[in-house]
Amino acid sequence: FFSVLMAYRGAHAENPRLISGALQVVGALRTYVGDGVSTNLRALSQDPAFCAFLVTSVSCFGATGVVDLLRLLRRRKARNLALAAATPSSPKAKKKRPKKISADGEFFKHFVFLLRIVVPKLRSRGARLLLGHLLLLVMKTFLTVRCTKLTTYFLTRAIAAASWMYWIRWLVCFSGWTIAGTVINTGLKYMETQVALEFRRSLTRYIHDNYMYHNNFYHASSKKAAGLDNPDQRITADIAEFSKQAASLFGHSFTPILNFVMSLQEVSKDIGLGRPLVMFGWNVALNMLFAAITPSAAPMISREQALEGDFRAAHTRLIAHAEEVAFLEGGTTEHGILNLRLDSLVDTQSWHSLRKVAKDLADQFYKYQSMMTGGVFIHIPFLMTGALSDAERISAFRSTEELMLRCGTAFTEILLIGRKLDELAGYTHRIMCLFKAFNHPAEEPNSNGGDGQPKLESIEFEDLSVSAPEPDGSQRLLLKNLKLSVRKGSNVLVTGPNGAGKTSMFRVLAGLWPATTGAVRAPKGDVMWLPQKPYLVMGTLRDQVTYPMMLAFSTEQDERVLQCLEKAGVSKLAAGPEGLDRLHAEWNEVLSGGERQRIGFARLYFHRPVYAVLDEATSAINPDQEQALYEEVVGMGTTVFSIAHRMELRRFHQYELKVYGDGTGQWELLKL
Repeated sequence: FFSVLMAYRGAHAENPRLISGALQVVGALRTYVGDGVSTNLRALSQDPAFCAFLVTSVSCFGATGVVDLLRLLRRRKARNLALAAATPSSPKAKKKRPKKISADGEFFKHFVFLLRIVVPKLRSRGARLLLGHLLLLVMKTFLTVRCTKLTTYFLTRAIAAASWMYWIRWLVCFSGWTIAGTVINTGLKYMETQVALEFRRSLTRYIHDNYMYHNNFYHASSKKAAGLDNPDQRITADIAEFSKQAASLFGHSFTPILNFVMSLQEVSKDIGLGRPLVMFGWNVALNMLFAAITPSAAPMISREQALEGDFRAAHTRLIAHAEEVAFLEGGTTEHGILNLRLDSLVDTQSWHSLRKVAKDLADQFYKYQSMMTGGVFIHIPFLMTGALSDAERISAFRSTEELMLRCGTAFTEILLIGRKLDELAGYTHRIMCLFKAFNHPAEEPNSNGGDGQPKLESIEFEDLSVSAPEPDGSQRLLLKNLKLSVRKGSNVLVTGPNGAGKTSMFRVLAGLWPATTGAVRAPKGDVMWLPQKPYLVMGTLRDQVTYPMMLAFSTEQDERVLQCLEKAGVSKLAAGPEGLDRLHAEWNEVLSGGERQRIGFARLYFHRPVYAVLDEATSAINPDQEQALYEEVVGMGTTVFSIAHRMELRRFHQYELKVYGDGTGQWELLKL
């Protein structure tokens, strides 16, 4: 190599400084590399405590990783064997491989879509926050570069020359930058928090608008719309984490770019542009190599968040069914289910952490080799400089080194933005799956006399057929070609065995299920549903009666509300000092099943609908008391369309719709 350099020097005598520098570096390596190795090894051998800690820490890290790897492999093997034993042998079906999640063109397209939700126009709050954040980032960059150059130069010159004048200059300069830096950094933290909150508010409100439109939330929970898992986890946790990372990425992408450009401009005044550009080119090539051989973080994050949602759903489900589990003494079984979900989550995270070891090793190696490479390119020009005094050389070197260090750090952060985008892609994928599932509002399957249509005076079933999905994916026929007109005053009782399709017919009537064939039409806004388990909203006792109208602490309708509670037989609930302002976080925990059903009837009395669909609405009420509730409903002129098994209620109906539930969809209408 030395001979090649000598030959190159002869052929390029017009650029002797470059060749001379290279020859000096090679000569120094040939002369002193042995001394460098022996000196460092000797210093290491003289510090036994350091060597002991080094060996112990590395051994602990390696042993922990190996033990975890073997444990996870054993658990995976056992799980695969159990799955194979439980699955009947059959030809292997070709599974469609899921699309790889990464920071590709589709990710940027999705990110721009989400950004437009946060910043719908230039004068929006989101745009103002991003602009304010950007201005502070630019100011911080100016502050950092100027402060580094001046304070390093003044302090180094003061120490090298024992100059009080330069030390006072450093003190005044650093004091001023301290005040400015305190204000700027505080403002940056505040603005980043506000940007994250604006992202979350805008995105969550957007999905709320679509999620709550036309009962889309029902389709998500009952039918897993578009194969969506845990929409609550995606709305509450994934959007929040995405917002934090997006706000952080905004600051950590502009800052290093500005730092790099401004620091490089200052450094080039001392050592030129050639050396830094060669060094950065080497770093780019190395970063591309590491990116190609290390695993992507996006699919890992997406998978972990899905398992977090499953674990959270298991706890939510246990709370929702706590009484049933306690009665059945199912605590041990539920304990096992919770631990199973937890183990699945933790094992996946452990497996991912092992996969990330390679990525972290590459990142750390890249970080330290960048520092070493940068040092080589900075040190050589000053080792070859003889025109400066010792104080001037050390001052110029320290200021250039500090700037180059910041420049290199900024460049490294720029290259690592791709890794951060890769992580952000995992959350973006989950959020976009959520948005796509509800981006197109569900179409109303039934014509209910909306705008532009004549007002209906009856509920019409026109050749209606209803089917229910089976576990194997097939459809079970419940009702076939139902023709029925329910007019005002014609109360209809629906009977049939369990699973015959009575409630399913009401779901089609409410627009929750699509009709297999035919159609059903009902007066829009004139039908009220009263299920077996009435929904109790978070609010006051007054709100339970007026729902979906929310009056909170308004007393305008209190007289009517009290009358409705009296008619339903639950006026005692308002007898306390709080009255109708009585408030509970969870009303289902303080009211019995019968009281909840009576609240449902009080709600019915308050709204006085033209039609009332009662789905076993008195199943938890004593038979001798339910007739009074029905008499009040019929007496106020409401036509009832109800499911009931007690014979005492037949006298309140004029017709009986008998559903056979034999799989043929047969039905019969009888006059009572």
